[in-house]
Amino acid sequence: MNLTAHSDKALDLYNQAYANAFRILELDKAVALYEKAIEEDPDFFMAYYQLATYHLFHGNDREFENNARAAIQISSRLSSGERIQKKVLERWLADQESNVSDLGQQLVKMFPNDPDAYMNLGFYQYMAEHYPEAIEAFERAESLGLKKSAYCGPKLAIVPLCMLGYTYLNTGQVDKARESFDRYIQRYPEDQNPYDCKADYFIYIGDYKSAAASYLKAYQMDTTHGEFLERALEAGKLAAANQTLNDF
Repeated sequence: MNLTAHSDKALDLYNQAYANAFRILELDKAVALYEKAIEEDPDFFMAYYQLATYHLFHGNDREFENNARAAIQISSRLSSGERIQKKVLERWLADQESNVSDLGQQLVKMFPNDPDAYMNLGFYQYMAEHYPEAIEAFERAESLGLKKSAYCGPKLAIVPLCMLGYTYLNTGQVDKARESFDRYIQRYPEDQNPYDCKADYFIYIGDYKSAAASYLKAYQMDTTHGEFLERALEAGKLAAANQTLNDF
């Protein structure tokens, strides 16, 4: 999917932001980078689009509306994919609960070998709570991302295993969720984020001891992120409380 940008620096900032978009503790950094990209290129549609969808997902209505309207008002020429994504924002501005999966289907028809197209489709289906369909799209994106990584390098591959794992949890498929998070760890063993995701999985199934160990693993990889240590300690307290109850 082609991006319309009028500044190489803006495009570089956008790519840095997108690389952090699925890292839990880097979301604020991603938002800041998207905003810097817009400062460099005020007509950068996709930067506004990413900010709009981020704020919609997190329930920030005013920020969603501001960024969506800014994106829609851009008068410069958009790519074919961006024109479809503009329609997505228009429909969500009219009704935030609108199911835009049909527009996602248009994207994958237009770009059948692009993992970004399937990531967008999966996100639209996730927002509509059509989780089985979202899982299928995320799996396809992950598969295409691996093929892309063969010639672009793993950091450029779109590997949406975190979204896949959480979507499986939303459908109660805990074994599938565990397998997705394990694959995430195998892909990026030196990254904190998959260990954080796996810890969330352990919290979900009530295995607080394992959750504490996974959060601690993430913290030990980069001790500047004290949030992981706090989560490890909290999970440890829950594990101890559970053990006390089991002793009675």
